[in-house]
Amino acid sequence: MKLFSLPYLAYSQIITSMNPIEVICLSFCSKQSRERIKQIRFHVYYAVISTEIVEPKSPTLQLQFSPSSRYILIPFQLAPRWARCEGRRFTGIIDGVKHYFRSTDDEDDGTILYSDIKKCGFQISNYILDLVQGKLEKLRMDLHLIDDWKGFVAEPCLNSLSRIEILSKTVSSEKLSALFNNIENPRHVHIHYKVEGRVDPNSIIFRSDMLIIYETSWITREHLLGFNGKYLCFINPIFGIESIIEFIKQWKNGNNTKFAILKMAEVPQEFMNRDRFISEFDAKPWDPTKREKCYIYDKEITQDIVADLSEGLDFERDDGLLATIKIRPSRNVRRHRFQFFVWHKRFTTSE
Repeated sequence: MKLFSLPYLAYSQIITSMNPIEVICLSFCSKQSRERIKQIRFHVYYAVISTEIVEPKSPTLQLQFSPSSRYILIPFQLAPRWARCEGRRFTGIIDGVKHYFRSTDDEDDGTILYSDIKKCGFQISNYILDLVQGKLEKLRMDLHLIDDWKGFVAEPCLNSLSRIEILSKTVSSEKLSALFNNIENPRHVHIHYKVEGRVDPNSIIFRSDMLIIYETSWITREHLLGFNGKYLCFINPIFGIESIIEFIKQWKNGNNTKFAILKMAEVPQEFMNRDRFISEFDAKPWDPTKREKCYIYDKEITQDIVADLSEGLDFERDDGLLATIKIRPSRNVRRHRFQFFVWHKRFTTSE
């Protein structure tokens, strides 16, 4: 192939400027093409498997090299009837199996790639991720749409996941544990609905940097006290103020230097008892000489920029770490909010 007769810097720049579907097609031209491509360093901007991308819903890989480039979608299903006579056709061999592919243009700036072989979604996804030396970063899944559960949780590409969103209306604690046992370092975990059965408080779920629980009926005091991440968020928690006071006391009397933020929305009226927190922690109003007015979020944790804590209540730990409790009452009792912040950096500019 004439392309590879060019110097490495020349052909690598040409290939990295291609869209994913073009790189995949090129890799099927010959063994030499595939091996040369695997030597190139790609920047993978976005790599996610989600059940929320195509209809009918099924797991789908979305891969994109840059914000301005076309993306590729690989549904883990056969092409729907309307797509079987459209688009471009080509063949490719993956792990010794010959696939008859059909690619069609998405309505936006993407390409949808189908194979004629059933249940080959992970096989194709692993091939592409290995080809461009990319890692799967995000999973947004309704776990009820997984046919082969044992095969799914054993997939090697899941090990690299950093963000997981569980979208199932309900999920068993057994399935949840099986999934997270195969993930090395989940950083962001979102669980949208109810978990049925007991979840081990020592699960890696409670060691993720960010944990957001939208349905909290399964969360216990042990889960709360066992959290060992940075950012914890609950919607409509079922535990009361005593558990939160115990959580804050555990931080105050311990040596945890990792934890940063607890946020809770739709909390009961008892959380609005400002005097209770003043009494428990000898908390004081904001002192501008001790910290800034606004708390700046870690960009790696959340897209929020700042939180105004001028109305917060402050107290210090023995090692000098400062914490702020913020109570946000609302006329609508379902909108009461409670927040707890730890200041790892009190000022953004030198005094």
